[in-house]
Amino acid sequence: MEELSRKESIGSGIVFQYAYFAAMTLSGAAFYLYVTHLYPTSVVGSISLLLAIVGLFPAFFTLGLQYGWQHFVSYGIGQGDSEEIGRLIRQAMRTGLLLSLAAVLFLVATAHYISIFFFHTAEYTNLVLLLTLDIPSAIMISILNGIMMGLQRFRNSGIIGMSYIVLVYGSAVVLMNVLHSIEAVPIGWGIGYLAGVILYYTELRRGRRAKATGRREIGDVFRYSIPLYATGILSFGASYIDRLTVAFLKDLSSIGIYTLVLLIVSGTTLLSSPIGSIIFSKFSEFYARKDNEMIREGVRISVNAASVLYVPSALGLSALAVPMLRVLGGPAYVVGSIPLVIILVVNGLFIAKGSFSSALQGTRKTKVFVLSASMSLLSNLVLSLMLIPTFSLIGAAIGYSSIIVVSFAIILYYALKAHVVMVDMRMLSRIWLSSIVMAALVYLFAAATGFLGVLLPLYVITGVVAYIAMLRLTSALSNADKQLLINLIPKSLAPVRAFVDLL
Repeated sequence: MEELSRKESIGSGIVFQYAYFAAMTLSGAAFYLYVTHLYPTSVVGSISLLLAIVGLFPAFFTLGLQYGWQHFVSYGIGQGDSEEIGRLIRQAMRTGLLLSLAAVLFLVATAHYISIFFFHTAEYTNLVLLLTLDIPSAIMISILNGIMMGLQRFRNSGIIGMSYIVLVYGSAVVLMNVLHSIEAVPIGWGIGYLAGVILYYTELRRGRRAKATGRREIGDVFRYSIPLYATGILSFGASYIDRLTVAFLKDLSSIGIYTLVLLIVSGTTLLSSPIGSIIFSKFSEFYARKDNEMIREGVRISVNAASVLYVPSALGLSALAVPMLRVLGGPAYVVGSIPLVIILVVNGLFIAKGSFSSALQGTRKTKVFVLSASMSLLSNLVLSLMLIPTFSLIGAAIGYSSIIVVSFAIILYYALKAHVVMVDMRMLSRIWLSSIVMAALVYLFAAATGFLGVLLPLYVITGVVAYIAMLRLTSALSNADKQLLINLIPKSLAPVRAFVDLL
C-alpha cells in the first residue's frame, strides 16, 4: 500500500491528471459553445468535422503504440534498467516521426476525397490540407505523453497537458477574431499542438543520457500494442452502433436528444479515467518486479477510488436527470431521462472494469481486449436492431449499456484467471448504500419542488452533504483507507486532507 501512495508520482500526480482531463473537457465545451453562439450552423458543422478528422488520424496512425511504450517504460522502471528506458524513448520518438510523416502523406493524398465525403463538396480540400498543421503534432503528443506516463511523471504530464490544450482552443479563438475565416481554426489548433510537442520533448530531454543501449526490440512493443490498437477501433465502432441505428431508424430529433444523453455520460468518465491512466503504469512496474500482491492491492485501491467518486455521481445525476436535461437542452430533451438513468446506473455497477482492464494491460494480457471489444460490438448491434424500433431511445440505451456488461464479463473472467482480482466488498457495499440513500433523498427533494432547473445547484449541494453524512454514518472508509487517501492528496491541499480525515 505504501508503494502505491509514495512520492509525487501518485500524490500530486493524480491531482494534475484530473486537472488535465478537466481542462480538456471544459476547454473543448467552451470552444464549441463559443462557435455555436457566434457563427452560423454551417461553420459550426464544418468545425465539428475538422475536429472529428483530427481525432480520427491519431487513433489510426499511432497503432496503439503509446500504450506499448507506456507499459515497457514503466516495466523498465520496475527492472531498474535505465539504459533500456533511454533506448525506448529514442525508439518511440523516431517511430512517432515516421508515423506522423505517413499520416501527412495519407492526408495529402486523400484530402480531395475527404472533402467530398465529409463536406459533400471539393471546395473544402484546402481546408482539409491545413490539418497537416495539426495531425503530426497530435500523433506525437499521444506518443510522448504515453512515454511521460510510463516514466510516471504524472504531475508534469498533467501540467503540460493543461497548457497545450488551452493553447489549442485559445489560439483558434484569437485567430478566428483576427482572420474572420474558418481557416483560422486549424491554424490555431496547430499552434497549440506544436507547443505541446515542444513542451513534452523538452521535458523528456531533461535528465536523459546522450547515448543509451538496451535489449527491447520494436517488435515486442508492436506485439503488445496491436491488440490494443484493434480493440480501440472495435470499441469505437461498438460505441457508435446504437447512434447510427437511431439515426437510421428514427428522426433527427431523436438523435439530437440521444447525443446529449451520451455527452453527459461521457462527461462522467472524467471521474475515473485519470485513475486508470496512472494505475496502468504502476501495474507495469509491479509486473516487472513479479509482485502480484501489489497488483492485486492496486486493483482493490483503484476500484475503491473509482467507486467512491463515480457511483454517487452516477446515482445523483440519475436522480436529477429531468431538471438537468431540461436546463441543458430544453423540455423536449426530458424524454432522454430514462435512457440516461439506464446508462449511468449500469456504468456504476460495472465501474471495476477499468481497474481489471488496467491490471490485464499491465501484465501483458492484451489479446483479451480484442475478444471483449468484438463481443461488445456484436451485442450492441444485435440489441440495437432488436429494441430501437419498438423502444426507441430506451432500446438504444440498453444496447449501449450491453457494451459495458459484455466487456466486463469477459475481462472479469480473464482477470480471475490471471489472479489479479481483489475487491473490498465491505467498502463497496457501504459506498452503494450511501449513494442510494443520497440519490433517494435528492429525488424526493427535487420531486417535492417540481424538478425546477433553477434549484439544480441546491439539489447538488443536498446530494453532496447527504452522501458525506452517509459515508461517515456507515464508516465506509476504514482508518487505513483514510490514511491512504490523505497520503494521495498533496500537502498543499491541506483543507482537503483535513476534510478526508473527518469522514
